[in-house]
Amino acid sequence: MLKLISFYGGLGLILWGIHQSSWASWLHPDIAFIWAFFFFLAYFSHALHQIGWKNDREKFIPFHMASLAIRFIASLLFIGVFGYTGTPEMILFVGNFFVLYLCCTNFEIIGLLRNLRRF
Repeated sequence: MLKLISFYGGLGLILWGIHQSSWASWLHPDIAFIWAFFFFLAYFSHALHQIGWKNDREKFIPFHMASLAIRFIASLLFIGVFGYTGTPEMILFVGNFFVLYLCCTNFEIIGLLRNLRRF
């Protein structure tokens, strides 16, 4: 859990630093909502992984697959809601969303590989 908080705290600091620099035009004004959304999804995914990790780790795979499905559906709904409400600069929004999606997914994959090596 500490790794999760430190990663998202560092990611938030990086986004804040970019927002304060001359590269602020590369960030969508709703980047904070995107960051909070991914932090919530990561916490939810972590909770599901912990539930699957209990009971001799026999239910880890189904819980992991459920977290992936929920993340995918929630991501589609998130982009759909922002698109439906008429968010300005939608291409920039989707670009920022997928860059953060890849960063967060990479963090989750690295964490899972470390845990599965002990499995």
